[in-house]
Amino acid sequence: MIKLPYVRTMFATCMLFQSIYVLCVLLWLIAPDLRGHELLPTIFPSFKLTTVGSFIYGLVASMLYGWATAVIFVFFFNLWPRFAAAVLGEGVVRPT
Repeated sequence: MIKLPYVRTMFATCMLFQSIYVLCVLLWLIAPDLRGHELLPTIFPSFKLTTVGSFIYGLVASMLYGWATAVIFVFFFNLWPRFAAAVLGEGVVRPT
């Protein structure tokens, strides 16, 4: 059974979420008229584009969201083979 490591997955997801966040902020600066920019203040409460502190807040919040997402994903990914073996039988899950 392949087990995902928590720390590697957490940092990879964190970097992905932060990259997407920075791209969204850059797109907001380049094209402020596009629809969909209201999503950032919805995801990050009290987010304002005009301040550096708010940008850093969004960066830290996206990191925390990435870590939480990774923890939940890795937990269920690592749990699934045991659950499938218990429900469907040992022959269904192949050890690797």
